[in-house]
Amino acid sequence: MISTNSIIEPVSVDWIERPFEYLRRKDGQSFDDTIVRNWYIARAFVLEKLEDVAFRPDENRHLHVIVADDTPLMLSVIRQVALLAHFFNFDNKERQLFRNSSVITIVSNNPGIRGELDKEEYLCNLPKYCKVVERNNNINADILNLDLEIHIVDDESNIDNESDSIRVVFSERDILDFCEYKKAKGEDIFSIDTRKSFYTENVYNLGEEIDNIPAEDIHCAERYSLALNFFQNHIFKKPFKKLVDDDVWNKRNNQCVVKEKISNIFCSDCFKSRWLGIHNCCDGDSKQERWLWGKYIEALSMSEHARWVVEKLIMGYSPLNAKQRFLDESLAYDNDLRKAYRKQLKRNPVDPVHIDLCSYADVRRIDPDNLKYDSFLVLAIPKILEKVRIEDTGGLL
Repeated sequence: MISTNSIIEPVSVDWIERPFEYLRRKDGQSFDDTIVRNWYIARAFVLEKLEDVAFRPDENRHLHVIVADDTPLMLSVIRQVALLAHFFNFDNKERQLFRNSSVITIVSNNPGIRGELDKEEYLCNLPKYCKVVERNNNINADILNLDLEIHIVDDESNIDNESDSIRVVFSERDILDFCEYKKAKGEDIFSIDTRKSFYTENVYNLGEEIDNIPAEDIHCAERYSLALNFFQNHIFKKPFKKLVDDDVWNKRNNQCVVKEKISNIFCSDCFKSRWLGIHNCCDGDSKQERWLWGKYIEALSMSEHARWVVEKLIMGYSPLNAKQRFLDESLAYDNDLRKAYRKQLKRNPVDPVHIDLCSYADVRRIDPDNLKYDSFLVLAIPKILEKVRIEDTGGLL
């Protein structure tokens, strides 16, 4: 247990914020303070410990994180690894033998561990739709073609030795030591720098520069050149706006707004690993690096979709059921009615449902227009990272 006196007060800067306190349970009740604290600790810990983990797009390896306990803090670590461990060497094509999915192995002899994982504060809906292997039994198939597997074993000796993985083991002692180290250095791990999430949100709110691009040929990088220029020349010059809006976020029925805003944090947390995956291919050649972002735009976009699906399941969203999908298809004659129906589903304050919670192949069929935003986002990643780096160095290159 991490005590509250390990909290360091945040620096008084607009972009240092504490958004997780605004998340609520489905019944509208606040999460316990310990749960919220554990989310912050897990995020800070996992981001630091996995900050140099990345894979080149042609690399046939994967990340394997072994969590050596099932305490509440370690379950929060599992949640954070699931939010972060998404790499664009994942083979998204269906029925492939080598998929390079990230694997999370939980060491637990608790027969009720699945019920713990399914709690709202941990993995929520994710175990229903990703591959789950419990004590060598396939409990659940990979229904949505995700880039993540969950394995449960009684003992570490039951974990296979793999030659094609980066293997990382986390224990609760590791996290306690991490917290004490950060406390001794006076570093605040209970707040978040929301600058990258601010720029990420603007990717999806760019306006006609991206909205007017047709859904065809979405993986052609040249098609986004005007939008990228606008993004750099206009969005980067906008004054920073805080992520948290107390008046809006505190309203009982606005949880979907809160989750959509926090989604930008989870999205931008993955920027560094994607940048490293590209950077490690080009031996410091900046011109080649820029070219590689366009070359691998499809793989990057597929990875972003898989990441987004995992995040939405963890945050309590579900795919459409058969009845909802039938009604959605029956509204194909009226695009406005269909959009209104889809918005109504995803803004349900208790059980939000999203049309795009499906495989990449299916979303290209049922909602192709939205995929261009993923393509634009991945092209904007190096520019966002460079923007924040320049701000941190006071404008010095």
